[in-house]
Amino acid sequence: MKMRSISLLLLLGFLWGASPTTKCFAAGKTGVFPDETITVNGKVREYRLVVPDSLDLNKPAPLVFAFHGLGDSKDLMPKYSRLDELASKEGFILVYPNGVNRDWPITVLRIKGELDFFDALCKHVEETYNVDANRIYLTGMSNGAIFVNLLASQRSEKIAAIAPHSGNLGALAIRGIKAKRKYPVMIIHGEEDKIIPVAAARRARDAYQREGHEVELVIVPGMGHRWAHQVDINGKMWAFFQAHSLNK
Repeated sequence: MKMRSISLLLLLGFLWGASPTTKCFAAGKTGVFPDETITVNGKVREYRLVVPDSLDLNKPAPLVFAFHGLGDSKDLMPKYSRLDELASKEGFILVYPNGVNRDWPITVLRIKGELDFFDALCKHVEETYNVDANRIYLTGMSNGAIFVNLLASQRSEKIAAIAPHSGNLGALAIRGIKAKRKYPVMIIHGEEDKIIPVAAARRARDAYQREGHEVELVIVPGMGHRWAHQVDINGKMWAFFQAHSLNK
């Protein structure tokens, strides 16, 4: 019976084309699963999955994707962002995807493979856990924040809200956001950021507002290119996410 089930899954994956095959050590369980993989378009992709023990698996849970910065990883981001602790406190599922070569594309021409990765990973988590489809959120740091802006513009009908941290609009600054749905955005940036100057955050705010998005801009005085713990940014981010869902 087990072999028959596996064969059926492989057959369905063949028929669906882009559908992934997966290594499901975490299937339906709580815990921290740091080295999960999923195969998309013939490539093995990595991610870290956090399903807090505090979560009631019988109730629909929010899902948050956190995208690391350039040269960063799924393993380092939890340490500086402390999002694992937030997930445990607030009761949401948390996914840290790993970028190819530890970076994320910032142009529409390069994003196709990463869109497939996101779609496959999101689908897998939704099929494995009781995810509230109205409450799927994105955050990211630096290069990950740039990618979050781009990803949300392409998946606006799937994403409830986003919180890019210390990034910019990337190619969207030139082409426009052009999202089908005007998702809410919390933009977070250090006033003393020398890597991506704070002016980029203000330009991003203006661009989103011009296209009809709700925007909250958080500029942290005296802070450089790092996660804004000094203003309890995780608490602010979660409050922002809680206030927005697809059906609100």
